[in-house]
Amino acid sequence: MRAARRPLLFGYTVSRMKRAAAALLVLGSLWSAQERKGKSPRPPELAVLELKVQREPGHVIVDGRVRNNTGKSLKGLNLFFHFLAPGGATISRQQTRVAENPMEPGEEGSFHAQSVDPVRAVHIRLEAEDQDGRYLRVDKPGPYTIE
Repeated sequence: MRAARRPLLFGYTVSRMKRAAAALLVLGSLWSAQERKGKSPRPPELAVLELKVQREPGHVIVDGRVRNNTGKSLKGLNLFFHFLAPGGATISRQQTRVAENPMEPGEEGSFHAQSVDPVRAVHIRLEAEDQDGRYLRVDKPGPYTIE
């Protein structure tokens, strides 16, 4: 003979409570996804206006211009170049300083960097941070082809 289920809380049995909790969980996640869908991601803090990467005998030369897209000053600006192998693996990482002084909103900065040629590298990818080490989103991080 089967034992009768006893109500646990407000007349609900264990199985009914589990189903109700699962339904609430699903509804909550759907609502959260809809809420996130309406929000646009934050815009990148740094815009790449120009970038040229050339290979010369024994060296790779990177020239470009970037702009501060934030509404506030950036305390200094460092760019990092990840030299990538054909499969996308990082071979080398180099750094250059674009601005020692704060870059005001909308201000542009240019850079010229030269590195020893990482022979197997075919692309570079950019990253940026301010002088305090705060990561900055770049609008077009690459990869850029080494010509």
